[in-house]
Amino acid sequence: MFGTPTQVKDEPPKTEHVVAPQGKKSCCVIGSGASGLTVMKELTSLGHSVKCFDENLRIGGVYTKSYDRTMLTTSSLLTAYSDYSDGREDRPKFWSDEEYLAYLDGFANEYELYQHVNFRSTVKKITKCAKSGKWIVTVAVGGCHVWPHRSTFLLGKHVAPEVVAEARTEGAKTLKAFYDKAEAEGFDKVKSGHVYDYYDHVTGEKRTMDPADARAAVTKIYAFDHVAVCTGTNTWASLPRFEGQDDFLNAGGTLVHSENYKKPEVFKGQRVLIVGAGESGSDICNEIADEAAKVAIVVRGKHGHLIPRKQADGRVTDLNTNRCRYSNPYVLGDWVGYANQLAKKFVAKYGSDPSKEADERRVLQKIGELNIEQGTSAFSKFGCKNEGFVTAMVTKSAELHRDGFKLAAGKAVFKDGSEFACDAIVACTGYRNSFPMFEHPDVCDDVVCAGCGCKTKDLNAFGQNPRRLYKQIFCPVFPDGQLAFFGFARPAFGAIPPTAEMQSRFFALVVDGKVKLPDMAGMEAIAKEDQANWEWRFGYDAKRVKGLVDFQLYCDDLAAQTGSLPPLMKLFLTKPKIWWKIMFGPFTMHQYRLVGPYANPKLAARVYEKQPVGDFLECSITAAFLLTAKVLSLCGFKDFTPNNF
Repeated sequence: MFGTPTQVKDEPPKTEHVVAPQGKKSCCVIGSGASGLTVMKELTSLGHSVKCFDENLRIGGVYTKSYDRTMLTTSSLLTAYSDYSDGREDRPKFWSDEEYLAYLDGFANEYELYQHVNFRSTVKKITKCAKSGKWIVTVAVGGCHVWPHRSTFLLGKHVAPEVVAEARTEGAKTLKAFYDKAEAEGFDKVKSGHVYDYYDHVTGEKRTMDPADARAAVTKIYAFDHVAVCTGTNTWASLPRFEGQDDFLNAGGTLVHSENYKKPEVFKGQRVLIVGAGESGSDICNEIADEAAKVAIVVRGKHGHLIPRKQADGRVTDLNTNRCRYSNPYVLGDWVGYANQLAKKFVAKYGSDPSKEADERRVLQKIGELNIEQGTSAFSKFGCKNEGFVTAMVTKSAELHRDGFKLAAGKAVFKDGSEFACDAIVACTGYRNSFPMFEHPDVCDDVVCAGCGCKTKDLNAFGQNPRRLYKQIFCPVFPDGQLAFFGFARPAFGAIPPTAEMQSRFFALVVDGKVKLPDMAGMEAIAKEDQANWEWRFGYDAKRVKGLVDFQLYCDDLAAQTGSLPPLMKLFLTKPKIWWKIMFGPFTMHQYRLVGPYANPKLAARVYEKQPVGDFLECSITAAFLLTAKVLSLCGFKDFTPNNF
């Protein structure tokens, strides 16, 4: 990933041109999280050369700094790549962060990706050589300091079992010492300078992490044809300054960003205010409510549209994130959502399995009430795909405030006049996109495009606002796809990893020359059209959450450009079982493996043979709306035209 620039005292090293096979290209991949891994896989599968740089000491991105007890909010079916299976399509589950890291490790081993990754390496600056047209990337290889995390001591699948066991045992001791010190001195202060022993994730070799290692980092300069930025949306914490914050802190209150939250025991017996009801905020609220004396959660206006991880019948809810549901036209979206919420509320109250806990049924009822109360649906609001804060409300007396607030000594005062006495605030206020390698003083004013006068520092703005990118991937300054960003399109419902998989397939074909992009003016015009569409569809959320997209529409758009859209009518007539699974099963990327340049119909058929479908009630409701829309569209009511159906 990247960090702050340092002075290079010696003569700059010679530029190493990364060699690619004849007719192929070289690509710099920044970051080895879920997006970076699939970009590397797609490029190398077509014969292109890749070098990846990551500040961390292992793959996994955001999950290498996640809080304790982290569970993914999309099931294994929706989160997995379409070309690497965990073998559980018939019994999907919600992975813990450690289980997901193990899945990514398996993927990286399967496609031999580790050989391309340089860990503990910081991309310092990037510019473009006007003479050669190459991207010049300066990297401090090795030496980057990484604070210890549970993932630090999870070793790869090829490490000897006795070393894996030793790493877990020693890691537990290291983590305890680290967190004890962080609790006493402050997490921010301790995490950047802690010295400890760790084990190389790939080889199992024991090593020492020391901030002094930064002096031993080797500066290298590489020349590439393409650059893929895969640094993710959770790198730079965004912590607003709250009114009255100084009074609150001076009176002994504490304020932390969710990035620095690791375990709820820290807040035992305290009164805690959670700011933000996104997926992290919701889970953190529920965790802290187990330990705190009192918890409140505050959200400005409307929280995300709530979807529990599991349905009333115990199956994963994202079985209903299917093509039937999202093929409905936008004009019917809120009606589809309202009908389903009423049905779910009724089932939770009267039709649930009587063996289910009463509290569980009450939580499901409350979710329906909150969604109906604020009038949202999955068509027009980003999702909060877990029920954490609702569970805290129903079972642990947590308060929900939909109001602005200011802080005072020992309390938060809301605009409606109500107050919440609190000792600590956990700000789940998200992250901002930033790309300092484009702003290094040595290169920030370099002109990277003579035609439009774009400078290196201007490239930062494209990443900060993915709406300016063509299909939220390509910087339009370079019509041959030289600079691309991955993982910055956020589906309102669905998952980022499979979305990044579709982006990387598109990118690889562009790099390979098999797909041509429009010229600069064409890309900019389409980007503006797409922005207007998403902002119309998602309203305020799309302006606040840059990159918000509809999972099906966005992936279908990319598939259409690569010739991978599933032939639904042909499947209905020739392979009705696969058609049924595509329409009423979870929206996975296997449907884009049936035809086109990435086709693997045998693999897709094996998955669909095992994959379950959504629940009968919700599928019936969404199908009724979809058939109605189809009839109305055939009668000339164009606003009711279904999406790709």
